[in-house]
Amino acid sequence: MTLGVAILGTGRHGGGYIDSVNASDGAETRMVAEPREEQVSDLRTAYPNVEFVGDYHDVLGRDDIDIVVGTLPHWLHYQASLDALNAGKHMFLEKPMALSTAECDEMLACAKTNNRLLMTAHTQRYFGENIKMKEIIDSGDLGEVVMVNAIWVKPLDPDSRPPWMLEQDKGGGMGQMDGTHLIDRLIWLLGDDIYSVSGTSSNYTHPHLNADDTGHHFFRWKSGKTASITRMGWAHGITEYGADYYFTNGQAKHRRAYSGIGQTGVWIEQDNDWSEVAFDDIDSQEVQFNDFVQAVCREDSDSPTPMTYGRKVLRILEATEESHRTGNEIIIDDLMS
Repeated sequence: MTLGVAILGTGRHGGGYIDSVNASDGAETRMVAEPREEQVSDLRTAYPNVEFVGDYHDVLGRDDIDIVVGTLPHWLHYQASLDALNAGKHMFLEKPMALSTAECDEMLACAKTNNRLLMTAHTQRYFGENIKMKEIIDSGDLGEVVMVNAIWVKPLDPDSRPPWMLEQDKGGGMGQMDGTHLIDRLIWLLGDDIYSVSGTSSNYTHPHLNADDTGHHFFRWKSGKTASITRMGWAHGITEYGADYYFTNGQAKHRRAYSGIGQTGVWIEQDNDWSEVAFDDIDSQEVQFNDFVQAVCREDSDSPTPMTYGRKVLRILEATEESHRTGNEIIIDDLMS
């Protein structure tokens, strides 16, 4: 049996998902919902076997659609997910899960009621360099992780972005777009037993925008580990994306090229110098979606990335925003297991 897939949206990821879906074992793209004709004119020619519609509600009544892939603007995730789940579809959703943990809770309840999977696509755990770093951490060869410095600084380039990405109340800003990636990576590698968050976020480099472009936050784990996140969508600077890890018996780091700038790699400290470590190059979007398809085929009770995981990431992001507003360290005691 081949599962039918409908993709909602063709923005920064939607068009690319057609190939990722078709590359999976047991699923195929049958429909794409996109109201902007200029976004799909070339796709219609490239994919003659795919049906293109303007309204995603046209997808929901189709018996030949089993999975819905949501690549919509952030502020549309909540309602589209509820509609798809209530229509009996499994939902594979681009991050972030929603705009608030309150919305996440409703979405999770809806998935449970309809006995359907709802997975947020946090791709960091499928990056080859991150998988290698997890292997290094889990091996214990460098001892225990003591602290981590994570960084993502890059051009914001507001003129090239759709308007909603520059509106905080629609899920715009670098916290939702980039901060969630960095939080995901940290809790996947170090554990989700985060005790507290503190720091600041603002629009320092683009003060005319109604969305954050800058954040600097400090995280404490119940185990004693600590980490910092430095992120900035600057007007001018040098792009860097990665993290440095400090262990009881050594150091390690990884970097990822972004927009052709920088080098992707993993290094460990040996004899007071850096030694590069090989790792597999992985199509993170393709592999992650295939894992989801297999979970649906097996009728698993949970998705490969647990359904509650997107809510955890968003709760931690909310704590960073609360710390900025109040100037206080925020204790996190309501992460879902």
